[in-house]
Amino acid sequence: MTEIELKEEIEKTRNVLNMAVRERWGSGKVLDISRNLDCLIEEYLEMCNQKVAVGQ
Repeated sequence: MTEIELKEEIEKTRNVLNMAVRERWGSGKVLDISRNLDCLIEEYLEMCNQKVAVGQ
C-alpha cells in the first residue's frame, strides 16, 4: 500500500469508528474498528520512519 492509500484508509477507518461510537454500535465492533485503526496508524508510522532512515 502506498503512503497516500494508507492515509486514505486511515481517514476512512476513522470515519467508520466515529460513526460506530455515535450510533452506539456494540462495544466489540467498536473495539475491532479501533484495533484496525491502530494497526493502520502503526503501519503508517513505520513507513514514515523508514523514509527518514533512508533520508528521503
